[in-house]
Amino acid sequence: MSTSIGRSLGGYRHLVFAVAILASLLLIVPFLILVATSWTEGTFALFPPTGFTLEWYAEVLTSKKWMAALTLSLWESALATLIATVLGVAGAIGLTRLRSRLAQRWVRTLFIVPIALPPIAYAVGLYGINTDLGIPKNTLITLVLGHALIALPYVFVIVSGGLSRMDPALRPAAWTLGGRWPLVLWKVELPALIPYILSGALFAFVVVFDEVVLAVFLLPPGVQTLPLKMLSTASESVSPELTAASTMVSVAAMIVIGLIPLVVGLGRRRGAGARRTPKPAPALEEGVVE
Repeated sequence: MSTSIGRSLGGYRHLVFAVAILASLLLIVPFLILVATSWTEGTFALFPPTGFTLEWYAEVLTSKKWMAALTLSLWESALATLIATVLGVAGAIGLTRLRSRLAQRWVRTLFIVPIALPPIAYAVGLYGINTDLGIPKNTLITLVLGHALIALPYVFVIVSGGLSRMDPALRPAAWTLGGRWPLVLWKVELPALIPYILSGALFAFVVVFDEVVLAVFLLPPGVQTLPLKMLSTASESVSPELTAASTMVSVAAMIVIGLIPLVVGLGRRRGAGARRTPKPAPALEEGVVE
């Protein structure tokens, strides 16, 4: 595969590979510097670090403020991801029921539009809606719904991709056997889409967990999510405590993102195994009785 890509690029392949390596270094090197500064024994995040210690990780994990921000981020992101997953899966499946291609294009565009909205404009708009509707400011209703709408397109796109890879004969075959749409949905479509639903949910969770613009406008006073806590700490000083928290969040995000292709790969292998037809039994020779 790499040989075919190199041939298709022709004389530009060396330039493309050089740009790819440079882009990778621009992503990896800052992260390595971040990790190194979290090991320093000093009270300032300096590179190269002075000494080696893990006390700043222990400081973050034992701090009530950091743990309160982490707990809030986890359950708020989980709730927003759940809402986004339900709506995204329903939208992707419902889109296949539309017969008009023009209607499909419009509906697909409406589901993807939140990705194109500037976060600051979206946050200001939600803040205005929150004020006009009189929603209590000490609740997280608007923040959860706003995060759910931000994560919705990612679930919708990933599940739509899974639907496009499904065998188109499965649904008509189930209808032919007398299955109504609730049974077909529950027994045929959803089981085949589980890897894509999980992948979309994981991706949506990472996006919501890392979001900070909406949190600035919509969180009640005195309450902070983990990204907002990191932002407020960075505005005061770049301390090893901050870089330790950033390292742990980055590593956790990479682990979650790494699970997505694993989940999709396991689902495809499982689906391929289920579609594999058993080999016919060998015919018995005439006169031979088993």
